[in-house]
Amino acid sequence: MRRLLGEVVKGIRHSEDRAEEIRRSAHVESREIIQDAERRAAEIMQQSLAEAETEARRILAAAESERESLVSPAREQMKEKIAQLEAQVHQRQELVMEMVMERIVKAYGHS
Repeated sequence: MRRLLGEVVKGIRHSEDRAEEIRRSAHVESREIIQDAERRAAEIMQQSLAEAETEARRILAAAESERESLVSPAREQMKEKIAQLEAQVHQRQELVMEMVMERIVKAYGHS
C-alpha cells in the first residue's frame, strides 16, 4: 500500500512538474507570439506610412501642376498688361517732357 501511495504521490509530482513546464513553455511561446505580432504591426505601420507619404507627394505634385496650369496664363496676361502700361507711361512721359519744353521755350521767348 505504501508503495502504491508513493507511486501515486510520485505521479502527482511528475504531473505537477509537467504542468509547470507546460505553463512556462506556454508563457514563453505567448511572449514570442506577442513580440512577433508587434514586429509585424510595426512593419505594416512603416509600410503604410511610406505608401501614404508617396501618395501625398503624388497628390501634391498633381496639385502644383494644376496650379501652374491655372496660374501660367494669368501670369502671361499680367506680363502683357504690364508691358502695355509701361509703354503708355513712356509715351505720357515723352508728352509731358514735350509740354514742359514748350512752356519753357515760350516763357523765355525763344522760338
